[in-house]
Formats: sequence, C-alpha cells, structure tokens
Amino acid sequence: MPGSHSRSRRNFLIGGALAVAALASAVVLGLRLTGNESVVLAPESTYTEGLAGTWERINPLYGSLNQVDEDIASLVFSGLVRIGPDGTVEPDLAELPEVGDGGRTYTFRLRENLEWHDGVALTARDVAFTITQLKDAGFQGDRALGEAWAGIEVDTPDTRTVVVRLPQPSAPFLARHATVGILPEHLLRGVTAEALFDAPFNQAPVGSGPYRLERVDSSEAVLVAYDRYHLGRPAIDRFRFRFFADYPSALRAAESGAIDGLLLREPLGEGQATAIEQLDGVDRVDLQRSFYLVLYLNNDQAAFFADERVRRAISLGLDRETIATRAFPEGGAAPSSSAVAPGNWAYASEYDQTTPDNAEARRLLEEAGWNAHPTTGILVREGQEFRFTIRTDNDPTRMAIADEVRAELEPLGIRATVISTTFAVLRRDFLQERRYDAAVTGWDQGPDPDPYFGWHSSQTGTAGLNFANFSNLVVDELIARARTTDDIDVRKDLYTQFQEKWEELAPGIVLAYPRYTYIHRSSLDGFVPGVLSTGSQRFYDVHKWRN
Repeated sequence: MPGSHSRSRRNFLIGGALAVAALASAVVLGLRLTGNESVVLAPESTYTEGLAGTWERINPLYGSLNQVDEDIASLVFSGLVRIGPDGTVEPDLAELPEVGDGGRTYTFRLRENLEWHDGVALTARDVAFTITQLKDAGFQGDRALGEAWAGIEVDTPDTRTVVVRLPQPSAPFLARHATVGILPEHLLRGVTAEALFDAPFNQAPVGSGPYRLERVDSSEAVLVAYDRYHLGRPAIDRFRFRFFADYPSALRAAESGAIDGLLLREPLGEGQATAIEQLDGVDRVDLQRSFYLVLYLNNDQAAFFADERVRRAISLGLDRETIATRAFPEGGAAPSSSAVAPGNWAYASEYDQTTPDNAEARRLLEEAGWNAHPTTGILVREGQEFRFTIRTDNDPTRMAIADEVRAELEPLGIRATVISTTFAVLRRDFLQERRYDAAVTGWDQGPDPDPYFGWHSSQTGTAGLNFANFSNLVVDELIARARTTDDIDVRKDLYTQFQEKWEELAPGIVLAYPRYTYIHRSSLDGFVPGVLSTGSQRFYDVHKWRN
C-alpha cells in the first residue's frame, strides 16, 4: 500500500498548509479562533500628526526650547497636575494638593499604583529628583523655569507624598510650574543637571504619559498606547508624528491624506486657507491662545499718555474687529480689549469692548484739553499737536497692526508715525528703557491669568516688565490679593474687578488674541478645544480621542 500511504501523507500536508493559510488570513482579517468560534477584533487604530520641524531632545524640562520636543514630550510624560480647556488646574499624577501655611505649602498625594512605561513604580522620589534638576545651577533649560523653582523646598515624607514649600504665597504656581513633566529617577540617578541636557535618555525617554515612545528617527516618531496610563488607556493604539521642513510641506501632506492632523502656529495665508477649505473629510478648528497683541502707551509720557482719559479715548477709537481682520485676514485672531484671555475661567465678557465709540472718544479728548485745529483737524493742546511715534519690530503682522492703528486714529485728529526695528533693539533700547511713546508688541500671559509681571507697579522701571510704567493702588491691591489666595472663586471675583478697572483706566490697549489653526480628520472624536498657552495643550484628553 505504498501509493495509498503517499496520497494520505500528501493530503495531510495540503490540509496542514491550508490550515496555516487560514490562520494567517484570520490574523490579517483580525479574527481570533476559539474552537469552532471566531471573534472579530477591532483593527489597530493609528493617528498621524504632522509637525513642522524636527526633534532634538524629548524631555519635558526642555520642551519650551523646541515646539516639536514639547509636543512629543506632552504625550510621553505627565505632571503632578494638568491644565483644563478653560485654564483651570486638574489632577494628573496627583490629586489637587492641600494648601496650607497661608498659601506657602502644597501637599500633593500621588495616585496609587503609578508606573513608568518600563514597569517600575513611580514614587515621590521621582518628583523630588525632577525638582532638584530644575533647581540646580547647572540646569540647561529655560532660564525662567529654573528661576521659578530656585527658592522652593521639597520634602517626601513617604513614597506617595510630596510637600512643596514656596518662599511666599503664589496662586499661579500650580498652573505655571506644577504641570512640568516628571522624570524617572531610577534611570537618571547620578546624571547631573548639566549632563542631562545631552543625555542619551532624551533620545529614548521613558515617561508615565498616555503614550510610550517606540522609536524616533529623522522622519517620524512612533508612539504606542500605554496600557496602564493612570487616566485610562488611550483609545487610539498608535500615535505617529511625521516631521516636515516647514508648514507648506506639512499642509501638502494633509492635502494628500498622508497625515490626519496638523497644528499651524503661523497665520494662514490666503492660499493656505483656501486649500484647507477644499480638503474633503477635514475639519478646521481655530484655537484661542493666551497670548495677546498690545499697543503699549508709555504712561510716563506726560505730554500724551499720563492722562487716563486720553488712553481710554484711544482704546475707544480703535475698531478691533477691523484690526484683527486686516492683520489676520483668514480668521487668525480674536479681537479683544481684555487683559484676560477670552475663554479663560477668569474672563469677564462684560468688560471686553471691541466695538469703537468715536463720539465718546472725542468727548474724553476734549475733556482732557485736546481740540481739533480749525484748519488741519489735528488735535492741539496748549499749542502742541497730538503727534507721536508707534514703535514695533519687523514682524509683518505687527507692522500691519501698527499701521492700522495709525490709520484708525486719524479721524480722531491724532497723527502717528510707525517705525520698525528688530525685536531685540525694540525691547533693549526702547521698551526696557521706557524711551518710547507707544509700541505694538505681544505679551504671553501663560496658563494663569495673573497679570502681576506685566501690570503691577512693582514691575515699573527698567528692571521690570511693566513696560507701560502703569501704577494704580487699587489695581495693585487686586493683583496682589488674587495671586496670594488659593480660592478660585475669590480669585475670579478679584480678576473681574481688575478687568473693570482695566476698561476704565486703559493702562495699555489690548487689541487681539492670535489663534492657532488646527486641522484634523472629521472622523476624529473626543478632541476638546480650549485656551492654549502652548500648542501642546491641544493634546488635553488625547487618551479619549477616537479616530
């Protein structure tokens, strides 16, 4: 029976091959075989985002030095707390802290069973290690971040408790500094603050965020969902960042369908806006920033701007809608007169006036002694014409804003001349020295609405950042009280009063808040827009995104 045996063996081999093929097909089709049953598995989900630029060091302590690094690090690492869409502070690795000692002591309690991406327990020692790096004189990151932690003491009574002691009460501390990503002490033990800047860790980081880094090269970074993420496993399995030389090339990738999302940090050109509108299955979201554009008026300029009626008149005479539309023709800015960002928890819309009132502006100017010359129409007071210089830097958008301000003041009888220079010269020679009449520039408010550094009288003079040299006892008191209480309801009330005084006194003229433009596939679900102090804050609740 040799022939029969051979045929049986051949049938066995063929049957086995078919079984293997069927199993392979099952894997490809997403089937799991269980006896006589098959269960359909969801295909692995992937989201691909384009980034203009490339990575250097994926470490949250250096994120502010490179936007690409900051974006990637925000998915790989977690902080003690995080920022919500309206700027409120929310729990992250720790619950919201217990505040004591008159606002000087913050006691954080870490969540139970926290782990790094490599499975090692995350403890209070990791938090203390990270803060020690920031406090060290050899810290190579953002100087302002290091200085913010310089006088702060940290204790770790047990593995889950972190006690932070500030030299003085600071309500903005949580939003501005306690959100920094925590580093793993067990992988960096013995690495000095100076050496950390170029440590191999920055090329293969291990964090505790929603995604762990699988690989990164010159073209892309690939991240995979972290199963034990403390806020819940991400719904999207893989998150890819693709790197492009610039925004136009990234936008072309979006047009071709090569990427699912793209944040454009630069104002859109007409062609770019048109290209986005023509994309099928893509949504555009304009994301409010906490950064504002401002017309500084030198309050020490007695000839013009020491009088609050004149400052108020200029504010009323400007059509912010027109300024925003002409400087950002594709909807890249929200007109506003408020020193608190629209959408922030402290924002009071009733004190945000964007519609001009030229009649009231003229009345205030007349009350301040400025009257139109019967022949030229230029305002004159005691023989002096109302002429001044608006300084700005060479940025095309700010130059356009300055020129629009100039044009809108002409009907009031005010004549302005616009002069531009480099930003370094503008700040060093004019703003810092207070050697200017008016200036158009920007102010980055950050994640907390505290206006202390920009508008408190203690910051006047060449050593401070109150470039307008504005001083008012009532405003000083409101700012001081709001930044030293941890009661958010009290802070909100104080900032409402601040905005009321701002509208009355017009210490500076806020013009608009630029926006970021975010485009993503229409199928994306779970994305929550909010007020952004950094572009990476768009990834708030990224673990809930579904593509």
